[in-house]
Amino acid sequence: MMLVDGMPSAQVSASDRGLHYGDGLFETMRLHDGSVPLLDRHLARLQAGCNVLGLAWPGAELLGRDVERLALPGGEGIIKLMITRGDGGRGYAPQPDAGCRRVAGRYPLPALPETGMQVGRCSTRLGRNAGLAGLKHLCRLEQVLGAAEVASAGWDEGIMTDEDGRVIEATRHNLFLVRDGRVRTPRLDGCGVAGVMRALVLEWCRRSHRHCSEDRVSWDELVAADEIILTNAVRGLVPVTDLCGRPVAPGPVGAELREGLAREGVVWLGA
Repeated sequence: MMLVDGMPSAQVSASDRGLHYGDGLFETMRLHDGSVPLLDRHLARLQAGCNVLGLAWPGAELLGRDVERLALPGGEGIIKLMITRGDGGRGYAPQPDAGCRRVAGRYPLPALPETGMQVGRCSTRLGRNAGLAGLKHLCRLEQVLGAAEVASAGWDEGIMTDEDGRVIEATRHNLFLVRDGRVRTPRLDGCGVAGVMRALVLEWCRRSHRHCSEDRVSWDELVAADEIILTNAVRGLVPVTDLCGRPVAPGPVGAELREGLAREGVVWLGA
């Protein structure tokens, strides 16, 4: 089921700026037992992104109603929200009085790995742009190319690096690595998406006095990790069990993180 500006529809205008220029943002949210448990966090991130891009904010109440219409009672799945700058004429410059267009859809859950992820290294690299770093904007060509590599190689997921070869994220997950009990995640000040689940893990670590830092991470440091954990709002936390053919054992820190978040209501965590 799809909604466009709150009305059932699977079509948008051919002049929509999201189609022409990727001029917009999106959120991919887990529907669990008929509700979106992290909805407030997703909407807060969406509003923050609108502020950065100068997009008109339709309001949490209106977006919440779109989500409520799509949520099946007791249902499981994914709800995706998109905000574009709406229709526009030719040219990059937006109109000063531009509004916004809301697009919302419900999708089935993807197949989830039963035990962990087999992960490779994508050759596609992420370009740096500090002004867009962290945002979940509609310009996802780098991830499209990375995901094509994943599909061609038969991996479950692929790690993406920046132009200098530093580890940033996976094509659709953030990542954490553990070494000697210390939890680290790549800094996202130049590129990458600052995920909702990533933020939850960071907050839980700080509250629980579990050392966790945001750092520059080299590929060699990732390879040397004791544990590697992928996170997103659909799957929760999933361990990497194979990195480029090297076995990686799920460990106690990942189990601790999953148990800690489960106690706070994140109940759809991965294997």
